[in-house]
Amino acid sequence: MPINEWSESIQVAELQNDPSFSDDMATLAATYQLVADGLKAGRTDLRARDVILDMRHVQFLNSSNIAQMLRVRKLALLAGAQPRICSVTDRIWGILLATDLDRVFDFSEDVTTALAALQMARGK
Repeated sequence: MPINEWSESIQVAELQNDPSFSDDMATLAATYQLVADGLKAGRTDLRARDVILDMRHVQFLNSSNIAQMLRVRKLALLAGAQPRICSVTDRIWGILLATDLDRVFDFSEDVTTALAALQMARGK
C-alpha cells in the first residue's frame, strides 16, 4: 500500500485486497505501537499522524482483516492519532454494518472529505 504523507499530521493509506491488506495493516499497527509505547514511557517528542484508510480498492474483508482494523484503530488512538475510513464500496459497507463497525469507526465519502474532516477536528 502506498502511504502518502499528505501533511505533517495526516497520512493516506491506499489499501488493497489480501494479502497486501494484512501486511499493510500490520505495518500501520507496528508504527502506532512504537509511538504509543514511547508516549507511555514519557517521551513528549513523538506525534503519530492521523490516518485515512482509503478502501476503494478493497473488495472483501474476512474476520482477520476486521481484527486488524480494530487493532490499528486502538493503537492509533493510544498514539494520539485519529483513524478515518473512506471510499467504502457497497459490498464492504454491508460487512461493516453487519459487524456493527459502522458504530466504531469514523467514515467519509472520499479522501477529500476525510482530509477536511480531520483538519477540522484538529482545528487547522
